[in-house]
Amino acid sequence: MKADDNGLSVYVSECRRKILEPLHQVYGIGISEDALRKAVEDHNQVCDLITRIGEFRKEEHPRITGYEYHMITMASYVCPKDLLVEKLRETLEEVQQRRPDEKFPYRARVVMVGSEIDDVDMIRLVEEAGALVVADRFCFGALPGREVIPLNDREDVLTQVCRHYMYASECARYMNREKIEGRRTYVDRLAKEYHADGIIYEQMKFCDYWAYERMVGSHVLREEYGYPVLSIDRPYAVGSSGQIRTRVQAFVESIEIKKLQKKQGGAV
Repeated sequence: MKADDNGLSVYVSECRRKILEPLHQVYGIGISEDALRKAVEDHNQVCDLITRIGEFRKEEHPRITGYEYHMITMASYVCPKDLLVEKLRETLEEVQQRRPDEKFPYRARVVMVGSEIDDVDMIRLVEEAGALVVADRFCFGALPGREVIPLNDREDVLTQVCRHYMYASECARYMNREKIEGRRTYVDRLAKEYHADGIIYEQMKFCDYWAYERMVGSHVLREEYGYPVLSIDRPYAVGSSGQIRTRVQAFVESIEIKKLQKKQGGAV
């Protein structure tokens, strides 16, 4: 629950003993330094392509939706990397050739923050309610999680991978002050980079870590950073939840009202 050298030592030991060695013993998977470096190389190819695709979400009129991007991200977590890379290259080329809509078809841009979303209907529901998800800061999202892992020749690969995830991760389980404060500044940075109008904090029911994070984080981003924030306690499978749809629609309307008020105030 803390990102420090002691925690890293335990992390490396547990990953070697409970993940790598059983994979080798039961399935015969290679866990040598060369095998691990090759795995990281494959991982980095996927992450580089996903990052390049994600850059289009920063556009004034993004040529890829949050739903489409979430489908790509989810595939990257379950598909063999050697089968996925070529498909991602084709997707990147296809997205590059798309023509952005002349008029923005959504009423607001939002950053989605919170616990795991492997239910793609959640993103679809939000976007059907008028809010384009331009950045996904949740457990199965890409920010962070789908970034290149740089390796050096001074340490073993497992230690480097574990260090990367320990210090780059924005998981709500980390309770040291630097991590807690860092998660909020990270959301603020994403909102600025992706030109978001508001933030949706969502928490899957019974996820205690994100229950606390959602409560405090939504308050801080609203009161101290000045963002419109919607806080949602959601079921595991959203489906076509009328309640959540109504809340998102109301949130989008509130963003529109604030924009109008700001515009009128500036005109005066």
